[in-house]
Parts: sequence; C-alpha cells; structure tokens
Amino acid sequence: MFTSAISSARTNLKVLVVDDDSLMGEYLCLQLESLGCRPKAAENGAEALEILKSREVHLLISDWQMPGMDGMELVAEARKLTSADSHLHIAMMTARSEEKVMRAAMEAGVDDFLFKPLQIVELGLVIASAARNRLLHLRLKRRNAQLAMEHRRASDALERVQADLSAATALHERLLPRFDRCGALALSHLYRPAALLGGDSIGASPLREEGLLFFLVDVRGHGVPAALDSFHLHHRIKQLRPTSAPDLGVAMATINREICDRGDDSYATVACGLIFPEDSEGWVVCAGHPPPLLMMDGSVSQISGGRAMPVGWFDNTTYEPERFAFPQGARFVTYSDGITEAMNASGEQFGEQRLEQALIASAGTPLSQFAASLSDDLRAHLPTQTFEDDISMLAIEHSQTESND
Repeated sequence: MFTSAISSARTNLKVLVVDDDSLMGEYLCLQLESLGCRPKAAENGAEALEILKSREVHLLISDWQMPGMDGMELVAEARKLTSADSHLHIAMMTARSEEKVMRAAMEAGVDDFLFKPLQIVELGLVIASAARNRLLHLRLKRRNAQLAMEHRRASDALERVQADLSAATALHERLLPRFDRCGALALSHLYRPAALLGGDSIGASPLREEGLLFFLVDVRGHGVPAALDSFHLHHRIKQLRPTSAPDLGVAMATINREICDRGDDSYATVACGLIFPEDSEGWVVCAGHPPPLLMMDGSVSQISGGRAMPVGWFDNTTYEPERFAFPQGARFVTYSDGITEAMNASGEQFGEQRLEQALIASAGTPLSQFAASLSDDLRAHLPTQTFEDDISMLAIEHSQTESND
C-alpha cells in the first residue's frame, strides 16, 4: 500500500531542473517525464528563483557549477522561500564526491546528490525519496490540521466548562446567608472552598416564629459532584423547613433515608438547628459533624449532645436534637472539620484550641470581626499552602434587638 502511494505521488511530482547546459537540462526533463514526473527547466539560478516564487515545486535538481549564482547559493535562497506549510526536496548534481564538499552542501539544505555522469537508477532513487518525503509531509500536514482542529474543539470545550464552573460557583455562593441580622440575632460566616467548587454549604433562614433555622453541610469529596450534592441538601433542608425540635429530628431522618435510598457512596456531615431568641434557647443536631461551640460569659464550651451518624450511612438512624441555653450575649459557632484539621507544612493541625481562643478573643467586638480574624489566623497557620479541605463556619450571636440598637 505504501509503495503504491509513493507511485501515485510520483505521477504528481513537480520537478525544476536548473543547469546552464540546456542539452543536459532537456535530457533530464525527458528522463523525468519517463518516470512520471512533470519537469520544467531553468538555465540559471535567477530564473529558477522566479519559478520557485510563482509555482509549486516538489523537487529541485540543480547543477553545482553554474555561472553567476552557483548551485550552493541557489539552494540557500530556495530554502528561504520554503514556507513551513510547503516541502521542497533538493538534489545537487556534481562531479565531485569529496566528503567536505558534500557536508557543506547538506548544511546548506541539500537532501540528495546526483553524480555525473548521471545514472538513471540514481535519478529514480532521488525521485522515490522526494516522493516519499512529500507524502510524509502531506500526512504530517493533515495530522497537524487535525490536531489544530481538535485543539480548538478542546479549547472551546474547556472554555464552556470553565464558564459553567464559574456560573456554578457564583450560584453556590448565592446560597450563603445574604443577611447579617435576624431580629435579635447577629450572623457572620466564613466560606473558603478548597477548589473552585466546594462540598460545604452554609444556610440560614428566618422563621415566622421569630426564630432562625441554620445549618452547615459538609458533603464527602470535592469538586462538581460534591457541590451538586451540597446544593441539593441545602435546598432540601429549606424545603423541609423544620420549625420545632421534633420537626428537626424528622427532617434529618428524612434526608438520611433519601441519601441511603440512592444506593451510592454519598454521605454528608450536617449541623442543623433552630434558635429562638425570645426563649433564649436553641436546638441542634450534629450528624457526624464537629460539636458546635457556645460562648457565654467569656468562656467556651462544646455542645456535646445531639450527636448522630452522618446522613447517608445507615437508613435507620434516628436524630435527637439537643437543647442549649442561648441567653443575650451568647455566641454560637458551628464549623467544618476543614478548619480544625487544616495542617501546615510541619504536620501541625490548626486544632480546636486555636478555634476556641479565636472565639474568646472576639468577645466584646462585633461578630463580623470574628470571621475576619479567624480567616487571618488560618492564613497565618498556612502561610504558603492552600487549603486541602473546604473551610466553612457560621457564627450566631444573641445580641440586642433591632429596636434597642
């Protein structure tokens, strides 16, 4: 198949013969025609260059010794005219066979040699070599064109994916609490996804009963799948919209069964609760989530109750909310383990103690400053590293009512 392809290429091979001896030029043209080529003759280098500029030439056969521009100079000028998209095979006719001379010719751009007196078999070999190289050049050109097209397609696809990811990121960020006060409650949050899309989600929704529904979701994994699950859980909790402690347990059990029924390996840790400032109390369920922190009178404690398995592990898990006192001045903090498990280059985790110290240090300052200072503390802990896990935190304070502000 490859031999027949070369034979086909030879029938279309356009050859330019350059020799100041017109008889020699005519003889070569006759031989080239007999070998299936389409030859044209030129008697000097200047004429040959004009032909090279005006028409396609596949094979240039030039005599070495010519008056005016010799063969070596012609080769150098011909190579300047050869573009990256074209291919020109050059053969030099000479009576010399010195190694030094041939090396200089090859450095100038000569591909083959024909020695005088000319042998037809040598001419045939040069034509075959030129045809083979032209065929390889055409194949490479087609392959490069295909690669360029595939690269454009891949680039376009990547741009679409990046646009979709940017849109998804913006959509996910719009799920974050859009308010910093709900009646007597002040809110502040910190959200830093490890990648463009994260698996954490923070939610807060005012209740008609002068209370607040809040939750923090940490879905297994990262990237798009985790973000989609997180997005779904965020809206599902808001759809169920528990307004009492019993409702809260039922809502978590419902979500747990729904994830288990999917039959995949998805699961999530969730801290979900209710706060009623008029009653100075709150309720929380921690489904595999780190225990929330509660600061009252300058001291910090963990809310250790309300603990259960992550949603999506066991379909018969029950969720019992834990009540906690939440008087005026108290601060409540729920967070993902991406904060406490953030590890620096020395293998040291940020830890619960630093988080508690940051919360204590925020006493007497606006709640919004706690999120900012915590972000600074995390950056100080990881000065030259990126976060390996999503960072999320929601802080709620029972402050003065809006009418007393």
